[in-house]
Amino acid sequence: MRKAGPLALVLFFIMLAQVAPAWAHAQLLATSPAQAEILATAPAQARLEFNEPVTALAVALIAPDGASTDLLAATTSGQAITVALPSGLGKGTHVLSWRVVSLDSHPIAGSLLFSIGHSTGAQPLATSADSMAAIALWAAKALLFVALLFGVGGAAFALVAPLPAAARPVLIALSGAGLVLAPLSLGLQGLEAVGLDLIDLAAPAVWRAGWSTSFGLTTACAALAFVVALVARAKPWRALGWLAWLLGALALALSGHASAAQPQWLTRPAVFLHLGGLLFWIGALLPLILHLRGNGPQSHPALARFSKAVPWAVALILVSGVTLAAIQMGLPGRSWLTFYGAILAAKLGLLAVLFVLALVNRLKLTAPAMAGDGTATSRLRASIWAEIGIVLVILLLVAGWRFTPPPRALAAMPVVAAEPMLLHLMEGNVMAMGTLDPAAPGVARLDLAITDAADTPLAPQGVMVTLSAPALGIEPIVQPALDMEGVWRVEPLTIPLPGTWELQLDIRVSRFSLVTLRETLVID
Repeated sequence: MRKAGPLALVLFFIMLAQVAPAWAHAQLLATSPAQAEILATAPAQARLEFNEPVTALAVALIAPDGASTDLLAATTSGQAITVALPSGLGKGTHVLSWRVVSLDSHPIAGSLLFSIGHSTGAQPLATSADSMAAIALWAAKALLFVALLFGVGGAAFALVAPLPAAARPVLIALSGAGLVLAPLSLGLQGLEAVGLDLIDLAAPAVWRAGWSTSFGLTTACAALAFVVALVARAKPWRALGWLAWLLGALALALSGHASAAQPQWLTRPAVFLHLGGLLFWIGALLPLILHLRGNGPQSHPALARFSKAVPWAVALILVSGVTLAAIQMGLPGRSWLTFYGAILAAKLGLLAVLFVLALVNRLKLTAPAMAGDGTATSRLRASIWAEIGIVLVILLLVAGWRFTPPPRALAAMPVVAAEPMLLHLMEGNVMAMGTLDPAAPGVARLDLAITDAADTPLAPQGVMVTLSAPALGIEPIVQPALDMEGVWRVEPLTIPLPGTWELQLDIRVSRFSLVTLRETLVID
C-alpha cells in the first residue's frame, strides 16, 4: 500500500498532461490572397491557413507609402487566421506582417505581399531580431533545467537516502534560483513571441504573450515544484519530495518539441518518465559528492541505497529516450542531417559517456568505497564531478533545440513539387551562378559556380554559405560548401519554413581576399 500512493499520483499527472492537446511545429500551408498576387479590387479580408491551430500575437498592414495599421483586434485565431482588412485600400503593393504562436510555444512570423491594380514594390519592414534576447532565453531555460534537475532532484533523492547537512543550503539556493528563473524565462519567452527587444521586457503585452504559450504552464508547474521542494527539506514534510518530483517531471513535459509530437498517448508519458528518471539520477549527484567528501556515518548507507535504485531510473531514461528519438527523427534519411539531428547526436554521445561512467562507478568503485578504500572514494568523487560536467553540457545542448524544428516537423510539411531557383549574385569582379533545388521548405541542394565578371571560372580556397530569416525569428544557419570538381555544393541545405530568407556567400578568393555576396530568396 505504501507504493500505491506514488503510483496513483504518477498516473494522475500523466493523464493530466494529456488533457490539453499539443501539436507539431506549425507550418503555413496557404494564403488568400496568394503571395505576390495582383488583384483587380481590394480584398475584404486576408486568410492564412496553418496545419494546426495558432494564436495571433501581432498583425499589421503596411501600405504602399509605408504607413502601418495594427489589425490584431480585427484578427480571429485558429487553424486559419482571418484578418478583416480596412476599406478603401489604395493602389499598389501592401504587406500583411503577421506573428503567431503555436501550441508548442514556438512563435512563427512572416509577411504576405499582395498588390491592388499594379505592383509598386513593398516598403522595407523594420524587423526585430534581437540576438541578445534569443541568447538570454536560451541561457534562462538552460539554468532553469539545472535548477530543476539538481534542486528538485535533490528532494527526490531524499526519499531514498538522507541528505548530508552540507547539501541542504545548496539545494535551497538552487530551488530559490529556480523561483526567479521560472518567471524570468516566461518573460523572455513572451519577448520572443512578440519579437521585441530586451528593453521591452517589462511591457504587459510581453508577459501576456508568454503566458499564452504552452511554456506558461511549464513555468507555473516548475515554480510550484520549487516551492514544494523547499518545504520538503524539513523532515516532517520529506514525503512531499514525491510531489516535487512529479511536478518537476510534469513541468518540462507540458511544452516543447518532444511533448508536442503525436501520438500523444505515447509521447506525453514518455517525456514525463524520461524527465522523472533524470530528476532522480542527476538530483543525487551533488548529495553523493558531499556524502563522500564528509564520509560521515550516513555516507555508505546513502551510497548503497542510490546504487540499488539508480538502475530503475536509467532504464526509464533509456526506454523513453529511444522512443522519443524514434518519433522525433522518423525514418533514417537526409532529414537526419539537420541542426536538430546534430544536437541529438551530440547529446546521445555525451549520454553514452555518462552511462559508461555510471556503470564503472557502480561495478568497480562503489563497493570498495563503501568498504573504506580511500583511493576508490577519491576516484568515485572525481567521476561524479565528471558526470555533473557532462550533464551541464547536455542541458546547454537541449536548450538549443528551441532554435530548430525536428525532422518530423519537416516531414509533416505538405509535399509540393517545386522548380529549382536560379541564382545570380555578383560583387565587383566575382560572380556566383547556381541553383537551389527544390526552392521550397524542407531539405534542398545548393550548387554554385564561382567565376569572374567575364565568366572565367575561379578556384576559391573556400565558400561559406549563410541562410538567415530575421522576420521568422530564425538565427543564421552557416554551412561550408564542398568543391565537387568545380561546383561548390551544400547538401543537405535545410530550409525550415517558408518566407523571406537572406542568402550570404563568403568566398575566400585568395589568402588575403574575402568577397561577400548577398541575395534575398522568397521561399513559398
